[in-house]
Amino acid sequence: MYKFAFTYLVRQDKKSWNDFSTSLYLLNKNILSKINCRFKILIFCEGKPSKKAMGLINALLKKSIKIVLRKISLQNYVKRKSSEKYKKYFPDVSDCTKTFSIGYRDMCKFFAFDIFKDKELKDSEYFIRLDTDSFFLDVRKKFIYNLQNIKADYAYIYTTIQMEAKSVSLGFGNCLYNFCKQKEIKNYLPKDYLNICQEATSNPKLFYTNFEVINLKWIKNNLHTELLKYIIKEKGIYNFRWGDALIRYYSIKLIGADVLPLRGCLYKHQSIFDSRNFIKRIFSKLYFKIKSSFGRNEFEIKTSKLDRFFLDIKKL
Repeated sequence: MYKFAFTYLVRQDKKSWNDFSTSLYLLNKNILSKINCRFKILIFCEGKPSKKAMGLINALLKKSIKIVLRKISLQNYVKRKSSEKYKKYFPDVSDCTKTFSIGYRDMCKFFAFDIFKDKELKDSEYFIRLDTDSFFLDVRKKFIYNLQNIKADYAYIYTTIQMEAKSVSLGFGNCLYNFCKQKEIKNYLPKDYLNICQEATSNPKLFYTNFEVINLKWIKNNLHTELLKYIIKEKGIYNFRWGDALIRYYSIKLIGADVLPLRGCLYKHQSIFDSRNFIKRIFSKLYFKIKSSFGRNEFEIKTSKLDRFFLDIKKL
């Protein structure tokens, strides 16, 4: 039995494979090489890995790390029929030049529900998701200890709970409410379920699910499965771009879970999330805000001495 199944879904393009290579390199350096338990790495993709990525995969295989490379068609995996007509490009609320493709919405459904039925997870206790651009720049012993000894149902990186845009949660609270008011469901829900549904409508939140740790026994329980089936049947993932992060946050609140915020890491995904020391976190954010370095794609492999001083990390 494996304690963890570290799982990636990789788009078939050069940038995604390059990001994946950096992410996997940093994951191995800062986490995999430090944990003392059985784990494996699952890589879902629609094509052949790049030469750089394959070189890293082979290097880890030589260290006797279990790696499973699964080539899939994402559309077929999530069972989206070609006959179903959805808006091809869903507009991004914060940038009129950006859109969410149908493939992006397939990804949301993949991580919300379908992945947990995969045969490769049957021998694992916990599922750990990473995006190709999930970068662990540094971790502390506290983070490794709490991860390795986790007993919670769900874990996320401290400070990464965020607000979700109402434009991509339209109708979600009402969907939850309609699920909750079913007679056979009510007795299994928390007493404040109406407040939870209302929050999902007027003030929606989410976990930053580009890194998350999930107890597979918990997520496969009957009530959670029924909730997810109900949400998927509403087709809000495709028609309104309900994300897996939004779905996860409220399924945890409604179904109930023991949740653990993980502290003691410096993590980057589009910006920096520093869950170590409060003072260091403030000074790091101020420094990189002035320097405008939060969004640099090369940041995780190119750091100056001053960068590393403020981040309190050794040279990558």
